[in-house]
Amino acid sequence: MSQTGKLMPNLDQQSTKMLNLTVLQRIDPFIEEILITAAHVTFYEFNIESNQWSRKDVEGSLFVVKRFLSFFFFLINVANCSHLLPRFFFHFYFNFVFDVM
Repeated sequence: MSQTGKLMPNLDQQSTKMLNLTVLQRIDPFIEEILITAAHVTFYEFNIESNQWSRKDVEGSLFVVKRFLSFFFFLINVANCSHLLPRFFFHFYFNFVFDVM
């Protein structure tokens, strides 16, 4: 148990990766491999007219996965039941923002 009294699993990186792959394959059996993992992400949308960001109803664990001969983002959405699986294209741009506490 941790200091907070919660039961914490004692898994190494490989075991965690295999467990995550099993969960992803239940949702999409064609996922072959997890390449990159982000523990928690949140999506925002920028409104040009109001010059403001608004939080979307999308947040959860993000995985970059290999599926057949392509690569995909896969987001296990904890905010609702719609998981995301957009495919990578060569013209797809993204920024990683790291929040350091």
